[in-house]
Amino acid sequence: MMMNRRQLLRNIAIGAGVGGAALAGLIAYPYILARAKKELMISGSTAVTRFVALLIAPFIEKNPLVKVSLEGGGSFVGLVTLENGGIDLAMMSRDLNFEEFNLDIHSHLIGIEGIAIVVHPKMNINNISLAQLNGIFEGVITNWDQLGGPHKKINVYSRSEGSSTRAFVEDVILRGAKFARDAKVTDNAVALSEAIAQDPDGIGYLTIKNLTNKVKAVAIDGVEISDKTLLLKLYPLCRDMFLVNKNSASEIAKDFVHYSMSEAGQEIFVKNGLTQVSR
Repeated sequence: MMMNRRQLLRNIAIGAGVGGAALAGLIAYPYILARAKKELMISGSTAVTRFVALLIAPFIEKNPLVKVSLEGGGSFVGLVTLENGGIDLAMMSRDLNFEEFNLDIHSHLIGIEGIAIVVHPKMNINNISLAQLNGIFEGVITNWDQLGGPHKKINVYSRSEGSSTRAFVEDVILRGAKFARDAKVTDNAVALSEAIAQDPDGIGYLTIKNLTNKVKAVAIDGVEISDKTLLLKLYPLCRDMFLVNKNSASEIAKDFVHYSMSEAGQEIFVKNGLTQVSR
């Protein structure tokens, strides 16, 4: 008996080393219609999922005969599942690498998310290098005077385990190392922002969407965070958001990619913190 696509997706994900927990966060958006004639299955990066999810309701409004299923699981799992026919579109928070590239698949940049390093507005530090950030978050650099600031202990604030932004910081800044044991963990971005706003000696990280005038974003290696520096690839703390499809993708899958890059799709992304990449 031919294995259905849902079971195939599950088996591929498990085979790639991702258990059922990665697939547990299924978000389904079926249009209430007795006979939905088209199905679109999208899976991959959790970081990209929260943005792609915003497109589904308006896309279905334009395409009422479509049933869309959206799942996380990670960039690698999404790509493997796409290549094996389990889904129609893969979400990736990075572009294809040399080993993954082939002429049968195409990646489409749909947005860029910047991650800011933030301190209290009164802190007299305006620029930090990536090397210094590594030392701060790992607990090697512990006093602001080591960076030209006041003789005060540095209080590191981080997000809880499971945060895709924390995972990005651990990968890019800590390079797989762990945060200092005394790092203060917050449940969400708002809590982290409020904590630093009340701590003159605090430092943490926020996506550009969550920046407010209660905290100050510092430059990284002399480059300030902005749409321009993100687009020009000058600011180092950013992650690109991609949708990936095969040449044989269905028309509805290609339509969804086009919608994500359309003026309407990009407007939704910009309102929710992504830098626009197409018009």
